[in-house]
Amino acid sequence: MKLILSRDLSNKFLKLIRLLNEGASGESAAAELGVSRVSVWKMVKKLEEWGYTVEKSRKGYRIVSEPDLSPFRASKIVFETQLFQQFVFFKEIDSTNRIARELNEAVVMAEKQIKGRGRLGRYWMSESGGLYFSMALSPGLPVSEVPKLTLTAGVAVAEALSFANAKLKWPNDVLVDGKKVCGILSEVVGEDLRVKVVVGVGINVSNPVPDDVPATNLRQLGYEVGILDVFELVMERFSQRYSQLISGEWERIREKWVELSDTLGRKVKISVAGKSYEGIAVGIDSDGALLIEDGELKRVFSGECFYVK
Repeated sequence: MKLILSRDLSNKFLKLIRLLNEGASGESAAAELGVSRVSVWKMVKKLEEWGYTVEKSRKGYRIVSEPDLSPFRASKIVFETQLFQQFVFFKEIDSTNRIARELNEAVVMAEKQIKGRGRLGRYWMSESGGLYFSMALSPGLPVSEVPKLTLTAGVAVAEALSFANAKLKWPNDVLVDGKKVCGILSEVVGEDLRVKVVVGVGINVSNPVPDDVPATNLRQLGYEVGILDVFELVMERFSQRYSQLISGEWERIREKWVELSDTLGRKVKISVAGKSYEGIAVGIDSDGALLIEDGELKRVFSGECFYVK
């Protein structure tokens, strides 16, 4: 199942939801929305398709219950950022990043991914209960500066999860108590100097996580938070940090990344393109590269990071 919402259509559904929470006739709802009664009936059917329970009587319609992950509530969060023109929601999809690559200024969300991808093409377990979304962005950055966007997204997520004392593991993981709760995957679309970037975010909220990897979810950690509560926090922080990035305030983001880092000060091994670098992670430079000290200072922009004990 697929739902596509523009800002205007989202507002109509949200207004209908507000009306039906108190109960409203088809005629009064139609007048409020400026549509026909048939259109109201179709919108009510759409609400039911996406998990709302709507009571129908001679007096009209009334919402009895709504789903934990309401695409209409999610769309409100998306459009409040003023960054996006479209919101696409799936009950189930192979990968939100794949869909987002085909869109512009859009957010793609799914209740479940069956082929979610992490870095290096690895499978990302994405069962129901987690938060999975991708943002199609045109930041006006050259390809060389895309790593800054990945780090910016990491800062935003860690700040959103500050209630859990979240930390950042270079380049794209968010940890709580040393275990992964979020992965971020940025992909460049196009080959121009100014490209589109798709930023995919997967956060373990209450979804099952594999036993054989150092991962956890917020529920296991004792945090009873809803998926949309987490989404709202993340989008609020991301919109603020993204605005700083594109307005040239990268240094503020870099400083926050350093403050939230779980990586700096540790001995690390970075594997990238068949090469490996080992040493003490000592900083993030002005270009977004990880600085590794091992007799000489090395700069690494991407790769797989392992902590060395």
